[in-house]
Amino acid sequence: MKHVTIHLLSLATMLLAGCCNCPKPSEPVNVATWPMSRVVERINANNRKIPSLWATHNYEADVVDEKHHSHHVSGAGKLLYMPSNSMRLTGDAVVGTVFDIGSNANTYWLKLGAEAGDTMWWGKWSDFANINPDHMGIPIRPDMVLDVLGVSTIDTNFNVLPAPIMRFDNKADSYVFTWVGKLPDRWVGVREIWYKRETLRPWLVRVYDMNGRVVMRGELSRYRQVLVPDQPKTQWPWMPGNYVLSFPDSGSRMVFTLDDARLYLITEAGRKVPNPKTFRMPPPGAAGVDHVIQIGGQAGE
Repeated sequence: MKHVTIHLLSLATMLLAGCCNCPKPSEPVNVATWPMSRVVERINANNRKIPSLWATHNYEADVVDEKHHSHHVSGAGKLLYMPSNSMRLTGDAVVGTVFDIGSNANTYWLKLGAEAGDTMWWGKWSDFANINPDHMGIPIRPDMVLDVLGVSTIDTNFNVLPAPIMRFDNKADSYVFTWVGKLPDRWVGVREIWYKRETLRPWLVRVYDMNGRVVMRGELSRYRQVLVPDQPKTQWPWMPGNYVLSFPDSGSRMVFTLDDARLYLITEAGRKVPNPKTFRMPPPGAAGVDHVIQIGGQAGE
């Protein structure tokens, strides 16, 4: 019995020692958090400093067209932005424009050059409410690119649809905003943005369809400051510098990294870019592509 007891004690000691090396369940982050109004106030304070944006970028993309053909493209381009739906993301190559994703107060479009599909999709925002966005057929939706930039402000009237709700994710140490909309028979999640607690910088964006499926996922990183003329660098606003966009429905994927970011560029003629003319949609009839498709309208050759 004495020898048995010694062996049992030795076994117990070994088991206890082994447990010291076992992985322990992660403890939730126990930190002080802010109310929603203050979080939004801080996010908006940064983004209000970006009333316009001119940036260069390097990109790599796999664009899957409506015939399920994949086109791999890479190169450099520009990102231009102003509030109220004005955005333009272009990609260039030796042969010309590879893609042109844009939006203004009235219209939106995606134009793909010969290397990426030779097609232009376009539509009017006024018709957007009358179509099912889940079946638009655009490989890369301009409205989703707008959602993922991370430079727009959040409406402080939290009752305006789509309306935001906020929760705190302990494991990710992040504030999570989910915008909800109203359908005739139910409420639906529209999009979700995750902000790091310490910096309040966005790092994850998800856009949902009417059945809660993710139709776009954006991963944001490598934050950088936007150059503001006549302001000390300590006052320059921050924005993501690297974007990884995935579109599960079409299978398209795009990665672009900002190289230079500033509020505006002064041209040789003394004009500021961007300006309202920057966001004019290319005329569909003279787009220089084989196929033109109007969303909510008729497809044309």
